[in-house]
Amino acid sequence: MFDIPKRFETNLDIKLKDFIPKELNPNDKRRIKESVRSVKMTYQIAGEEIPSLVNDEYRCQVIQFYEIELENIKDANFIASIYQGLIKPLCIMRFYDSKDEEYSFADKRLSQTEENQIVVEDLYLSQKYPYGLPGEGIGKYLEYLSFDKIKNKTDKLVFYREWFYKLYLLEHKSAYINTELLLSDNVWYSESQAIQIYHTFVELVKAREDVTKIHTNADKIIANKEIKKIIKKFENWRRNI
Repeated sequence: MFDIPKRFETNLDIKLKDFIPKELNPNDKRRIKESVRSVKMTYQIAGEEIPSLVNDEYRCQVIQFYEIELENIKDANFIASIYQGLIKPLCIMRFYDSKDEEYSFADKRLSQTEENQIVVEDLYLSQKYPYGLPGEGIGKYLEYLSFDKIKNKTDKLVFYREWFYKLYLLEHKSAYINTELLLSDNVWYSESQAIQIYHTFVELVKAREDVTKIHTNADKIIANKEIKKIIKKFENWRRNI
């Protein structure tokens, strides 16, 4: 997964009974038991090769990678929404069944009101990829997403976010003609610029989706003007990099 170096490999099998917290309601427990076939923590990026971030808002000391085999990939969204809120460290989850695979990312911070609890600020489940077909899965994006291609190693949070943000841009690259140039630029060395790029790209994707639902020409003209304003932000950023 993402060409993670072997030194971070764990390959820890997790028993299903240990994977299902007691505090979940009976319906969720039952659905998890019916949906999940196996769970393995495949990698854990620990130590200070990539510095940890520990402060009042974040406790990012490891990044974990899970492989979760499902009876049917359609349950990936349900499982991801539960476990990204339960697993405190930053993590990437790979869900797969006999045909497809999907990837889950979540940006998390410490709760400011409940001790030892986390808040999921942003949750993203990737598109489906055919499982086991060379060139058709997530591997086609390794030019941008492999471990060695992640540029900002300031700390584990910005490292993880770069993975998260770049996957989102790649999966929506048709929204902006120069997406791949943006992915290759040095903007990723700046944490604040990377955050701006991602949130503006989310705004652009939504604007393009919304314009397809508009039926009057007048409203389409207004919506397309807004899209051009958003695209101009990217062009200005690229000129200033």
